[in-house]
Amino acid sequence: MVCRIGIDCGFFVEINYMVNAMLYCLSHRIKFQLYSEDANFGTGVGWTEYFLPFCEEVHESFHKRYNFHRLPSWRRILKACCKQKSIGPLIWKLKSVFKTIIGRLIALIEYKEYVLFAQDVPSDSDEYYHIPELGIDGNYYEVYGLLARTVWSLQPSVQQQATEYKVSLHLPSLYDGVHIRGGDKATETELINGTRMMQKLTPKDGSCVFILTDDYRQFQELQNHYPSVRFLTLCQPEERGYLHKAFSLRSSQSRHEAIVRLIISADLLLGCRSFIGSITTGPSVFIMKQRVDDPLVQAVDCPKDALPSSLCLTIDTRAAISIGNLSHVVPPIHE
Repeated sequence: MVCRIGIDCGFFVEINYMVNAMLYCLSHRIKFQLYSEDANFGTGVGWTEYFLPFCEEVHESFHKRYNFHRLPSWRRILKACCKQKSIGPLIWKLKSVFKTIIGRLIALIEYKEYVLFAQDVPSDSDEYYHIPELGIDGNYYEVYGLLARTVWSLQPSVQQQATEYKVSLHLPSLYDGVHIRGGDKATETELINGTRMMQKLTPKDGSCVFILTDDYRQFQELQNHYPSVRFLTLCQPEERGYLHKAFSLRSSQSRHEAIVRLIISADLLLGCRSFIGSITTGPSVFIMKQRVDDPLVQAVDCPKDALPSSLCLTIDTRAAISIGNLSHVVPPIHE
């Protein structure tokens, strides 16, 4: 399989797709390769712009046109046609299927063997993985965490920046973490503000909370609401919510700096004492999948006992669960 990363989704959604593709390849004894040269989070280098290499990478440019995410099922396409009162979604899927066939033929000529693409990874994951050759014996989340930690190996330059940021923030050894998403996430689901997140966390006076957010106003609002709590963030004062289209138009240097801050922020959240996120956001899902059994890691919009079954659902289903749960009172974390 050649898995293309950085197609048309946010950074952590793309990483989640990649880890799932790795899981699929491991369980089916398929060789995994990566294509990332035109990744939407990079400047032309690809995966190794931020992380150390972990597998063989390919560079054939036809992947940019023919290798894409898994298509919606025919049922979902037909439902979309009915909802939109248009055959547009059907035509789009038929064109994509045709492109996939052409891509497979080109790949067969190029690699001299049958090649799978990113769209071949099924949306539902196996419940258990037993691969004795690699010492793997665990459920989806155990193996997902193992692979995520394997690929999450920062380049020395990024690691150096992470160290410098930690020093500049005066980050204590114990701190809590919260992820607050704004911007174009409103097109998928209702936004959840920082105050609602903090109701779930209930920090103590004098505690330290690191905030991963794309809207600096959320950081300022929390500072005003909780003056006895020390809040930290790498979000910049001029940031007012992440807009994917606008981000794509920024200079390569600006995109690089923003992604580095995002990576370092997520790295800090992976090591925080307690974490509150949402089942609808990429960074939160990436973190919660790795710490799903941690009692101090929770979603503001999903009960703890329902978290394992919710994190692997489609975004529209998770959005519906999120909206439904937010209408109820959310209990705080008890240490």
